[in-house]
Amino acid sequence: MPNIDLHLHTVHSDGALRVEALLNLALSKNLTCVSITDHDTFDAYSTAPKIAESLGVELVPGIEVSSVSNGRDIHILGYFCDIQNAEFLAALKIQSEKRKDRVRAIIEKLRNLGLNIDYEQVERQCFGASISRPHVASAMLEAGLVSSFQDAFERYLKEGAAAYCPPKGLTSEEAISLIKKAGGLAVMAHPEYTNADELIPTLVDYGIAGLEVYNYKTAKSTKKYSKIAKKYGLVETGGSDYHGGNSLLGVQKLPYSIVEELRARLAGGD
Repeated sequence: MPNIDLHLHTVHSDGALRVEALLNLALSKNLTCVSITDHDTFDAYSTAPKIAESLGVELVPGIEVSSVSNGRDIHILGYFCDIQNAEFLAALKIQSEKRKDRVRAIIEKLRNLGLNIDYEQVERQCFGASISRPHVASAMLEAGLVSSFQDAFERYLKEGAAAYCPPKGLTSEEAISLIKKAGGLAVMAHPEYTNADELIPTLVDYGIAGLEVYNYKTAKSTKKYSKIAKKYGLVETGGSDYHGGNSLLGVQKLPYSIVEELRARLAGGD
């Protein structure tokens, strides 16, 4: 049976690898069914289907949509969406502009702290339209303003840090609705990292079909989220959330039955 990974990023958002390099790496890790889930963009899919077909890798259309619920940053994975859906693409274009506004606000805070970088320096770190905090961190590192990528986040960019600016954009209800209107299934990403378990019942009411139970978490947290998924009748999905560098890509063997269950939910009208 194929091994799967349903959470991968490329340079089209904040990943380190181009599409072809990522898919070749996945195949070398015996992953024969994957989903590229870049943040707020389908740009990778301009080339990914043809490359995946040439490699014999099954590609599940995917995206990771940034959303806000009760002031919390909630990421919603969308699978099997129509990547040409006009309403979805229009919303993602607006989302892209709000990402740019957020980065400009972060840069302004950094300047007020005496750390001088400009938007163009950050933009050079970004391959596509999905600009974000990791690109700010890369620009800061390149400019010698921090000692490491992690240092940038810990001191300036993470929630509660000196230059943090909260995201503005789609609500979680809107994100889930767009995914469903585009014929897809919505899944809450990395619930342990998000640390907003109290919002899961609300997301269920909005229409999520799955919960990302299998990720980079401990066995204890996997058991916890598996129990929550079963309680609400959600598909238990998973992936490495690969962005680049050293990772657990391909280490966790996830069964193809997860994809089959997602397809069954889709066929059932979820």
